[in-house]
Amino acid sequence: MRNTAWLWFAGCIAWAVDGIVSLHFHSLQHAQLAFMVSLVFLAAGFFYRKQKR
Repeated sequence: MRNTAWLWFAGCIAWAVDGIVSLHFHSLQHAQLAFMVSLVFLAAGFFYRKQKR
C-alpha cells in the first residue's frame, strides 16, 4: 500500500479553511466544529505517516 497520509493532511487543510470562512461569516459553532475535525484529520495524518510499510 502506498503512502496516502497526504490525503489526511489535505483534509486537515480543507477543514481549517472551512473554519476560517465560518469565522469570517460569524458562524462560531460551525467554525469550532470545523477546527475540531481539522485536528482529528491532522492527528490521523501523523498516525498514518508514522506507520511502517
